Amino acid sequence: MDIRDLKYFCLTAELEHVSKAAEKLGIAQPYLTKIIGQLEDEFGIELFDKAGRKIKLNSYGEVFYRNAKKILADVDNLFTEMDYVKEQNGRTISVMCNTEAHAHGMIVEFQKKNASYALKLAYATRKEMTEAIATGAADFALCDPAIEEDPTKSIVTEILFRDTACVLLPPGHHLLERESIRFEELEGERLVAASKGGAMRNHIDYVFDKYSVRPNIVCETHDVNLIIQAVLSGLGYAFVSYSVLVKYPELGKYCIEIDSPDKFGNMGLSYNSLSVNNRYMQDFLGFSRSYFDKLQKKIDSGADLIL
Repeated sequence: MDIRDLKYFCLTAELEHVSKAAEKLGIAQPYLTKIIGQLEDEFGIELFDKAGRKIKLNSYGEVFYRNAKKILADVDNLFTEMDYVKEQNGRTISVMCNTEAHAHGMIVEFQKKNASYALKLAYATRKEMTEAIATGAADFALCDPAIEEDPTKSIVTEILFRDTACVLLPPGHHLLERESIRFEELEGERLVAASKGGAMRNHIDYVFDKYSVRPNIVCETHDVNLIIQAVLSGLGYAFVSYSVLVKYPELGKYCIEIDSPDKFGNMGLSYNSLSVNNRYMQDFLGFSRSYFDKLQKKIDSGADLIL
């Protein structure tokens, strides 16, 4: 048994499928089956039970998996610590997110203060982020709504930020005369929406379904700047967060508040508890807490001035 065997086993356990694990690892299925068989022979027990086309860890496999993940985390932390001691701080921290409005500003600020680090940012769905944190494919996931904690997969989530949405309207729109608006009153209005899978779009889909509103979507994009320009050119209205208005305060005169408790959203930062103890992860985690704490205070103190 070696470290490679433990990595292969853990990924198979997480995907609950030998073929999918083999494909992701870039190896042949028979070879992966052989590796798992060798582990079972070495300990004299079976680690998986069959469940249709999938496989699931049995009670022995669950114990083996927990300890294997700890070993892999310790090995990774060992290499990280030695790199840190040798001042070879070249590790890449991978971050997945579903909110462009926050992630890019955070990444830019982090790199200003930590030039020796490399950061890889990828846009992903909530499901993809959950799997990536569990398997170690990503170090952190920035998600709204926050990913649920799952001790069985070592997923930990910290709520770092609570944002508020408002309605951005085209100049001269008749609704600008209002102080606030309810979601139901947007029925039939032309909407410039975030693309599916993003934080704001997830929230929009949820509230429209809750209030039985059929959105009249005329444009979809992940690009916040494009959304703003589309609204200002008269294409339709959009939902934007207060944090966006902090960056673009000139938009405040075109925004009205939403009269609903569903205008709030919680931003969570998720990570794997087994992998968070190395210095690189701790540096990024500490920075993220501080960054969003400052942003929260800035938004809370300036909320009355924005709209």
